[in-house]
Amino acid sequence: MSSSPLLHSALDNYRSLVGFVARRMSDRQEAHDLVHDAWVRAAESQPTLSQELHTPSSRAYLYAVAENLVIDHYRRRKRQQDALQGVALWQPAQTDDVKDTHSLRQAIAAVDHALADLPPRCRAIFLADRLDGTPQTDIAAQHGTSVKTVEREVQRAMDAIEQALHRWRGDPAPAARKGRRRTLGALLSLAGIGVGGSSAWLAWRQWVPSWQLTLSAAQHQPLLQALPDGSSLALDAQSLADVAFYAHQRHVQLHRGTAFFNVQRDAQRAFIVDAGSARITVLGTRFEVALEDAHTVRVTVEQGHVQVAQRDGAAERQAVELHDGETLRWTAGHAPQRSQPGGEVATWRNGWLELDNLPLEAAIQRISRYCAQPVRVEPSAAQLRVFGRVQISHAADWVQLLPAMLPVQLRAEQAHGQAWIVITRS
Repeated sequence: MSSSPLLHSALDNYRSLVGFVARRMSDRQEAHDLVHDAWVRAAESQPTLSQELHTPSSRAYLYAVAENLVIDHYRRRKRQQDALQGVALWQPAQTDDVKDTHSLRQAIAAVDHALADLPPRCRAIFLADRLDGTPQTDIAAQHGTSVKTVEREVQRAMDAIEQALHRWRGDPAPAARKGRRRTLGALLSLAGIGVGGSSAWLAWRQWVPSWQLTLSAAQHQPLLQALPDGSSLALDAQSLADVAFYAHQRHVQLHRGTAFFNVQRDAQRAFIVDAGSARITVLGTRFEVALEDAHTVRVTVEQGHVQVAQRDGAAERQAVELHDGETLRWTAGHAPQRSQPGGEVATWRNGWLELDNLPLEAAIQRISRYCAQPVRVEPSAAQLRVFGRVQISHAADWVQLLPAMLPVQLRAEQAHGQAWIVITRS
């Protein structure tokens, strides 16, 4: 019996669609289930979809259905969590179950042994980062190393602990790897450890994320990610961020580029964004964070209230409060500059880039994220000021028109086997 065109189309597109959904969720099995639902809904509403999946518009429709199902999934989960808050079943038991208590002690002993076997510097860095909450810049300064090394040492400790817990459960210890979606919190919950009545376990929950994800937006295209608490994060093209949810904190590390946050209020868990030397703390709001260069962070609040502080141990003394419509530009070693420019926040979400009196070098850094050919500005032209509004889809055309707007000229240059556009002063 021959298969239907619908089944052929499903098989051809299944793998890529599952990958698309899995990047937005922490559970791959749930991703498979949502892809099935997305296909059924799309087929019911568009009967000819299976014959038209070779067209970009039909594939885009299917992916949009999947994206909406992911968002609905997180909204339902958030409503369930809200409904269960305060229910007696979630209160700690007065007397610990003997079996749970014994299992808990065994698990903590396995963690203790794993930490004891780590090199002294690795152990000290991990405990300072996860137990004391010390900013990684401070840890790097204390140990005379880089922040990147601190991140590697923390990951090394996490790998060692996860392997120890797998051995404790009797599982084969997996090889250490990056980008893990199966978190230690999930591993412990699968082990059947009770959370009631143990202050040690409650403390451990603060060290280990219950959910984490690395997000990387491709060139030319922003990325929208729904978060488990009902919040959402949008990354501009070529931006990179790590997201981790803990028992008492939601944390984002913006490594590169620009991000816009729509944060659901949670009085029990602050939402914290670290970007460069700045730490942004919020309970519920909509705001943009941009790493303009290696030393400058810009924060713009669309709605709500955030606090911006330096991550150097002087946070309380240098904290700045921002409210609706306010922007803060903070360069390391300089006083923060507050303004209230008005207008739309994060216009790149709608296909536009605002160039508000920017140096040409900074403007090109933004625009080149959307150009197929890399662009570089020579120092002679770097500080020329740029004003205007650029449509992202015409970013490359705007670069070609620069000589008509500024005293510059363009030349082609080969570097590392690739053709560059170089902008020089005329």
